[in-house]
Amino acid sequence: MNYREEYEKWKKLSFLDEDLKKELKEIENDEERIKNQFSCFVEFGTAGMRGTMGVGPNRMNFLTVRRTTLGLAKYIVKNKAEKKGVVITHDCRNNSKEYAHYVASVLTEFNIKVYITKDLRPTPFLSFAVLYLHAFAGVNITASHNRKEDNGYKIYLKDGAQMSPPDDKIIIDYVNSIKDEEIFIDPKNVHPNKKLITVIPKSVEDAFLKGALDCMLNRDYCKKHGKELKVVYTPLHGTGYTFLKEGFKQAGFSSVYVVKEQNDECGDFKTIDYPNPETAKAFDLAIKLAKEKDADICIATDPDADRMGVYVKIAKGEYVPLTGNELEACIFEYAAYFKNKKYDFNNCIAVKSFVTTRLLDAIAKKYNVEFHETPTGFKWIMRVVNESPKKLIFSSEESYGAALTDYVRDKDAIGTTLLVLEMALILKKFGFTLYDLLHMLYEYYGVYKCYAFSVVYEGLSGKEKMNSIMEKLRKTPFKKLTDINVTKMYDYETGEIINFPDMSKSVLDFPKTNTVKFFLDDNTTITVRPSGTEPKIKIYFDIIDTTEELADNKFKILEKPVKEELN
Repeated sequence: MNYREEYEKWKKLSFLDEDLKKELKEIENDEERIKNQFSCFVEFGTAGMRGTMGVGPNRMNFLTVRRTTLGLAKYIVKNKAEKKGVVITHDCRNNSKEYAHYVASVLTEFNIKVYITKDLRPTPFLSFAVLYLHAFAGVNITASHNRKEDNGYKIYLKDGAQMSPPDDKIIIDYVNSIKDEEIFIDPKNVHPNKKLITVIPKSVEDAFLKGALDCMLNRDYCKKHGKELKVVYTPLHGTGYTFLKEGFKQAGFSSVYVVKEQNDECGDFKTIDYPNPETAKAFDLAIKLAKEKDADICIATDPDADRMGVYVKIAKGEYVPLTGNELEACIFEYAAYFKNKKYDFNNCIAVKSFVTTRLLDAIAKKYNVEFHETPTGFKWIMRVVNESPKKLIFSSEESYGAALTDYVRDKDAIGTTLLVLEMALILKKFGFTLYDLLHMLYEYYGVYKCYAFSVVYEGLSGKEKMNSIMEKLRKTPFKKLTDINVTKMYDYETGEIINFPDMSKSVLDFPKTNTVKFFLDDNTTITVRPSGTEPKIKIYFDIIDTTEELADNKFKILEKPVKEELN
């Protein structure tokens, strides 16, 4: 794509709104920005299409939304699935509602039936609705936990999971085949066929909430004693409270205090720069309220409510976080303990992503649960679930994502929140917290600690640098870090296991993904992968040791040479 020619094409589009015209004018002498915004289209990553809102093909706007929707429509028509329909919803972000209704309008141009939510709803609800309504696909307009300038477009297929191979490539090929004359149409001239559009009824939402409540394992106890747990909750301006308000009530948690400043469903995210429950700043207001109310636990869900994080009150009224890895280990132990009494584990599975703590592997081994590992992204996790005849009892990835049953086929912060509150309540009965449970697990299984950091590479040059770094790691991999030898490397892109020092190779039977993992002779693993949704390389350390202090020290020692290499 010649970015200068593309820029000139967009300058001639008289129907662009005033903000986009203003941006075109602002960047006319900025060669780097023009190149960045007009040299390619917004890419699909691990969680669909996501990028900055603005002008140009490499930005989220009505024209790039139209292009993607046209590709999806052609895929649906090819499969003769127009009558099965598409479920559409959106989050709280600026333009999300407008994009969602525009998607509906474009789909009806192809006589495709549309089910649309009456307002913003969480990502897990979309997954549920696709299954419940027997739809052929789903679209969610969301940028999840990204900054306010971003938006995105997630595509789900009839199995309720995000698109994955081979369908993702087929759909992307259709999207890439769309011509300019199909894209460059004034959105104001695209009118929906209202006969083909159905607003999703409350009965579907009631069924979803029932599924979330069914994730709980001791619901009767919660109904009786739930008021004894003091909870602070924040939806971080997003969709979580649309279901959790009633969910808390039906589950019995009546002592819930909601952070009012972050319960406004506002895409400007006025109280935070980055609405991600993985970050400490996202909890500032929640912890302030928790101290006022002497709450036992703080919970935050991200704007599309597929992730949830916690802070727990410990001694002296302090609040400490559990990382995604730590929280999910606690959840898995709790779920396995109670589900072991209910299900035959010979007919059950658990699944995690390959950058998630190996403590989950140890728990699965203890309970004799069939355990699977997948690439990053819940589309891969749910692919295992959809293909297995066995019952899902737990699935997770390290970034605060979990699904506890298969009523949805994606990360689910609604059902997970209700179960975590149940756990906190029962632990409180015995004088413990989730933080105490984590350390009980360390005493039983050993100390499994995970650490992560990212290196950001902005712009097109950043993308090139990320690619060159990954290529360099493959050609000249780590063979020793400080005084610790590297024993082997998994190259998930080439499908090879390389053993050191003899460099012998064997086949790695795993879906291909741009990731390398190093195994050290002290049982540490280091995984390096470019993010599928943000311009950064992520590095994950998984360390097993006898104490937390030793694990922390080992990370500090190993972090420095890895950072030097990536910088």
